[in-house]
Amino acid sequence: MSKQNRQSDTTNSSPTTASNESQDTQASGRRRSEAQNRDKSVYKYLLHCFTDLGISEDEGKKKPNESSIANQWGQQTNRIFIRRVLRSVLPEYYDEEEKSSVQTVPGLTLGKLVEIIVSIQDYWIQQGRDTKNERGSHILTRKDKLRILRKFSQLSLEEKNKLDLNTSFQATEMLLQLLLEIVTDKNNGFNDEDIIVFYKNAISDYQSLRRAKINNSQKLPTDSTEDFIKQHLALLLEDYAIGLDPDRKQEKIDELFRKVKKQISRIDFQSGIRQIKSFLPEKTFTNDSPDAQYSFSRTLIEHLINSVVENSILTDEFPVYLKHFEIKKVRPLPLYVKTETQQIGLLNPLVLREDEDEEDIKGLEMQFAYKVTVHFYVMLPQNYQKRFGEGSSNISSFQNDNKLEFFEESMGIGSPISHIIAVINRVLFWNIPGLSEYLPVAQEILTDDQVLGEITHDSIWSRSVVRLCRKSEIKTAIRDQKKYAQVANELEISSCQYCGFDLVEVAAQAALCARLKAIKQTGINPIDYLTQLCHRAEEINALKKAESYLKFYPFSLKAMEGYLKQTILKEYPTIDSQGEFSKIDDENFWSLVVYDAYLKLTEAYLQEGLYRVAKEYLDLLRFQIDKSERSDKNFLDDLILAKYELCQFRYHYLTDTDDSEHYRNSELDRRTAVSEAENSLNKAESYLKESLEEYHTINEYAQSNYHPFFYFLSRVYAHRAKLYLFMPTYTARPGGRWDVLTEPIRLLEKARIYAARDGSAAEYASWCAYQSWCYLKVAYSGDPEPIQPGFSREECIDWAKRLIDHALICYSDTGQKCYQQIKDNAGKMTKIRSKEGKYYEKYHDIKIQAMPLIKELEKDSRENADEFQQSYDTDKDLLTLDLSLLKKTFHNKPTYLFETHASIILFAMGMLELCEDENNQDKLHKKIEKGITIFDYCSAIAQDGNTTKNEEGVFVLDRIFDQDKTQYSKNYLLTGLYPHRLTQFADLGKIFAATGKSILFLHQSDSNWEEIDHILSGLHHNMSKGSNQSYVLGQKRYNGHLAKHFGEVINYFKKLKVRMNDFSNLIDIRNKVIRDIALRAGVLTS
Repeated sequence: MSKQNRQSDTTNSSPTTASNESQDTQASGRRRSEAQNRDKSVYKYLLHCFTDLGISEDEGKKKPNESSIANQWGQQTNRIFIRRVLRSVLPEYYDEEEKSSVQTVPGLTLGKLVEIIVSIQDYWIQQGRDTKNERGSHILTRKDKLRILRKFSQLSLEEKNKLDLNTSFQATEMLLQLLLEIVTDKNNGFNDEDIIVFYKNAISDYQSLRRAKINNSQKLPTDSTEDFIKQHLALLLEDYAIGLDPDRKQEKIDELFRKVKKQISRIDFQSGIRQIKSFLPEKTFTNDSPDAQYSFSRTLIEHLINSVVENSILTDEFPVYLKHFEIKKVRPLPLYVKTETQQIGLLNPLVLREDEDEEDIKGLEMQFAYKVTVHFYVMLPQNYQKRFGEGSSNISSFQNDNKLEFFEESMGIGSPISHIIAVINRVLFWNIPGLSEYLPVAQEILTDDQVLGEITHDSIWSRSVVRLCRKSEIKTAIRDQKKYAQVANELEISSCQYCGFDLVEVAAQAALCARLKAIKQTGINPIDYLTQLCHRAEEINALKKAESYLKFYPFSLKAMEGYLKQTILKEYPTIDSQGEFSKIDDENFWSLVVYDAYLKLTEAYLQEGLYRVAKEYLDLLRFQIDKSERSDKNFLDDLILAKYELCQFRYHYLTDTDDSEHYRNSELDRRTAVSEAENSLNKAESYLKESLEEYHTINEYAQSNYHPFFYFLSRVYAHRAKLYLFMPTYTARPGGRWDVLTEPIRLLEKARIYAARDGSAAEYASWCAYQSWCYLKVAYSGDPEPIQPGFSREECIDWAKRLIDHALICYSDTGQKCYQQIKDNAGKMTKIRSKEGKYYEKYHDIKIQAMPLIKELEKDSRENADEFQQSYDTDKDLLTLDLSLLKKTFHNKPTYLFETHASIILFAMGMLELCEDENNQDKLHKKIEKGITIFDYCSAIAQDGNTTKNEEGVFVLDRIFDQDKTQYSKNYLLTGLYPHRLTQFADLGKIFAATGKSILFLHQSDSNWEEIDHILSGLHHNMSKGSNQSYVLGQKRYNGHLAKHFGEVINYFKKLKVRMNDFSNLIDIRNKVIRDIALRAGVLTS
């Protein structure tokens, strides 16, 4: 025999028979008789039922054909293995000498068995192609394959007894196996949904059988309930308490007993039973009493005990608990399409495309968005090291150094329970390095919720079944256009149950436990997992706190940056007070929270218009993203990448074509910048769709309902609208001549719809404001004839007004919170005080002047005093402000316009005052004056009201409460409230304040055009003289991307000054100037 034929697999690797027999002798000690008998049973089944042994009496062959069998089993190079199988399994064909040469059955592995089955199947398929061959009946069916595998895993009675497995169902167990074969047979036409229905029906029947067996009508008297619980606990703990000494086992029983009793007591209160017992003590609760229904059934108690035991054992290793949750509806949904029968509608059917938008708006008139906050706590692992050392206690809530409390939120359309589960997914899976190979969303196989009885106060039992899905296998499924189950190597599921009174809470708790069990089944070390989860929770808490310093008091990007430097980014590169990057540690691990922190910084710098600083962070992010994508452990998610591309859009959008020093390595022109900006938006949308495709692959369709999917999609469409609004010359023409005017309205309509579906009321309000002045632009562009049906001047102004009204309602909650924060922090005295008497708050290496005490002008004093009553008393550190315009009553409800982004709504309000029709010249004059005041507020709020300097390595930010000589503002004192800048509106407010003044000056004979010159002199190049230039990396001006537009506006006003005697009627003047600005001046040109 050749060397090739003497080769064998891992079960028989020796080259000689003697050595084989020696190994067999050694192996016999290791391989017990049960294993040999099991392997022999499988081999025998394969040989007798699916193998052509090659024995033919006609040809006189008395032995199986080893060569033929080796060929059928795919063992052509392992003939010795086949010989040993035949001689040990079919001894009747061999003489004593041949039988004695093989004393044991060769071992069989699962891999080897699969290899043999596949080879047999291929062999008979090939044989079946020969029509003369009559052995086609040997082709393996699905049932055959399952039976072979079942034989391979079949335990003997002795093995079952050793494992303490129940053998009482030995006779009927095969019925369950047969049932499995029947319902999963593809020829029966069942799909996944059918199987789930079948499962639920089977469980329901099981519960009915259990209730009948226990006799559900028989209630447990109070005195026997405790005994029953303890007995049932002792029975359940037999599996889990093996090896425990009796005392420790009894302690565990007592602990679980207390938990069950506590749960029963809780259900007692929630159902109202306890109140009945307490206030009606004369009622007896015995089995013979008509009030026996108020006792607990055995079924309920059994379910309670089972869930408490199962979940307690799980949380002993993974102590993550859901504490409570809060659910509230959020604006702006519901939304209605404006029709003849629905005049209050806020969606314009004329800008909705049937082919694209029909599904997006379907049901919005009956839809609500929810904000769900879920509170958790985690028992800290032993010797836990806090993420930020001693500083962690100021960031996160630690209880007695052994428990961490935190919360997570979800927002958007969808049911409250789906939002709670979305939060659970995020808390347990997102940004956990040890689980980076899995999608941070568990696939929901099924949820089964049942009422344990037939009356309203009966309890709820819930079972959740989930699966973790590998990212690599999801990508394979997408690439091959298959279902996940068709490509996954493992389809392990985890299941948990929970019992209680509240349906939402019970389902949520079951979902939490099922996911914790799935995590346990991955094999991750519990201490490693808990450490990673708690560190992530601490980082998110720090990020939330940092972000609050920008969105709320002290309304400062530098405060946010300083806090991030002190916490999350402490060991990562940032720009210091000298404008220099700290040293980069290429080996430092970047968590997703670190990426998010950098992206929030970058976005904030771009909002301020500081593109040079933002570019440094974008380059750093690009380096790390590329590095991560090359790594085997890449766990960047598509939402992070989408956010990065949105920041890239802002950077390209803000391109200053005159800043050749910054753009020295590229061909700089507006068309290229717009093209790059559009490309970034396309990439961002592509990442969002890829994320959605992953969820679709595992049937988790609801994931798109949760923030931030629609939030990002809303920004994509709003940013596209900005390109058409400010740079239409360089964008693709959507259709006819006038379509470029209505395109931003259409895009902002989609942006509003998506923001509403996300539940982002403040974001929605901003897009309402943008869209309103797009309508006003169209109103004057089409005057006197409408550019399209449905876009007459009257109709456009009506749309602008209703959008602004809704924006005020939707922004009010944010504005009110900011107003309250201003009031709460005004006049704060801190530990840091300068020689001038100013108080400061410190954020790492950044000091920010505290807000002075604020006195609001009363209504009477505003009406009877001159405009200069607003003031800042340096000695008292007291600001006196007129905030009446920012606190309005709308539809009998107060609305608040505080925080930097309120300037967007103020700008739209000013535009409406300027553009709304009014036939009475006196009233129109007042409306224009009011519009000028609103634009003044808009510009003052949007500007960065601070000066900066460097003092011994500390960045110092002082609030501005004195008027810059280049500014002509009655409300300049407002600038000091908000150190954060909203770059475009700081200048747009000035332009339209000047527009309003020019209209009045053209109508007046004693006009002072120097006011307009003062206003326009501060456009886009007005970096504060006191600014630290290293902080902005040498950037010379803001809003350089609008420089051409601003230049055309200035030239237009110069021409107006010369022609001021050509006008007389205020209405005509207003109409002409607004139309000229809309069509000729450049700012709103199309």
